[in-house]
Amino acid sequence: MEVLLNARRLFTASLVLISATFLGFAAAQAPEGRIVIAQGTDAASLDPQLQNDAFSTSILANVFDTLIYRNADLGLEPGLATSWELLDDTTWRVTLREGVTFHDGEPFSAEDVKFSLERPLAADFGSPLAGRFAIIAGVDIVDEFTVDVRTTSPYPLLPARLSEWFMLSKVYVEATDQATLSINPVGTGAYEFVEWVKDERLVLRANEGYWRGTPSILDVTFRPIPELSTRVAALQSGDVDLITNVPAFRQAEVDGNANLDVRTVPSTFFQYVALDGTKNPVLDDVRVRQAIQYATNVEEIVEFLFDGAAERIAVPLAFGTFGLDESIEPYPYDPERARELLAEAGYPDGIRFAMDAPVGRYAQDKETAEALVGQWSEVGIDVDLNINEWSVQLTKYRAGTELTDSHFMGWGTSTFDADDVFFGGFVNQPTKNNYENPELSELVLQARTSLDPAEREALYGEAQRILYEDVPWITLFQQVDIYGVRDDLDWQPRPDQKIEVFTISRTR
Repeated sequence: MEVLLNARRLFTASLVLISATFLGFAAAQAPEGRIVIAQGTDAASLDPQLQNDAFSTSILANVFDTLIYRNADLGLEPGLATSWELLDDTTWRVTLREGVTFHDGEPFSAEDVKFSLERPLAADFGSPLAGRFAIIAGVDIVDEFTVDVRTTSPYPLLPARLSEWFMLSKVYVEATDQATLSINPVGTGAYEFVEWVKDERLVLRANEGYWRGTPSILDVTFRPIPELSTRVAALQSGDVDLITNVPAFRQAEVDGNANLDVRTVPSTFFQYVALDGTKNPVLDDVRVRQAIQYATNVEEIVEFLFDGAAERIAVPLAFGTFGLDESIEPYPYDPERARELLAEAGYPDGIRFAMDAPVGRYAQDKETAEALVGQWSEVGIDVDLNINEWSVQLTKYRAGTELTDSHFMGWGTSTFDADDVFFGGFVNQPTKNNYENPELSELVLQARTSLDPAEREALYGEAQRILYEDVPWITLFQQVDIYGVRDDLDWQPRPDQKIEVFTISRTR
């Protein structure tokens, strides 16, 4: 099987391809036909402010719109907002699109924007996005289609954040109980909600009055199929039209089917293992954490589990992220050095800790976790591995306190800026692995409030060197997303894993 090209080079090249093949917004005829999309997991919630996982977001991006749209080549362009400008260091004026309505007929206005941006800040709401929205000091309504968004400090990333936060109907949310909101969404997006049978199917229908134009596909069904081979079989049998996370070792098999295609794109997601020294004191010693990193043979995992369709990372940032210092080299695989560090830390006979890992969320996630456990055992590191269904892993992750000594996860940046990972993963307390480093926090907080890109880049460089030495996370690789599709689908995947059905059409 031919090994995929280097993901670092592919990331840039793929954006050109996606941009060139992007279908635009206006369909020429009435929507028709049906498409079935199989993902590894079901949605966590259909209230967009009570979820923060990629698969839920991918579904909800078809139902809701954002003020600013992140297009297929990852640039920012007008969405429900037609323009935005910085009035002063902490105030952004946003002008809204007129004539947009929610699926229930309610008009979209400044009231909805104020409500959508302030709702997650309520302490009793419990939004997993509260940390991201905390930068919002308040929203002032200037007129029906103009708002001023005030931030608690200078925040150059607000436009990027506005490209990920979905706009809700104030009227609908305030008139509806939370249980209903979590299963019956109403947005302004290209598709309207029809039904959701948990762990079986979620059905949407085209919004023929969509402000961007009528979608090409009439009906879309999202099906959760956690097991990889079952998902591939469903595609081969014609039961589904598009699947996520095709295993690299089955890529040729899918591509060899005359009715199927394989479509790939370097992902914005990377994988890591977070270590919690507060739950297991052994992991509180930096020498132990470095030993685990030295004992990790990422190249072997990439070669044998991913057939080369992933790239080793040195720090917890994906290639293409603003602020990444590519001069930092990954830790080499050095089991002898790992043993030396364990002995120096007082553990010549090895250590033991537990790890939570998901199945069905990331490509080869269970297999990767098992490979890590096998590699670490060779230097005397024994791991009690807990393999969790994604819904269980996500519940543990959100709670934080329920995670064990370490956890294997993936992170996909939504702002394409180092702040997303550095602030969310290491500074905003409490972090999921209870890591704290005052020097790192000072650098990241300074970077996230600076309006000078050069200064921000320099600060992120210093932050990366701290993380490289401190090893709060075992850094692994940036994945290449592999999709299997019916060959009559005109569609190219996005690096951020969103499947926007509005951009899909059939060629026959």
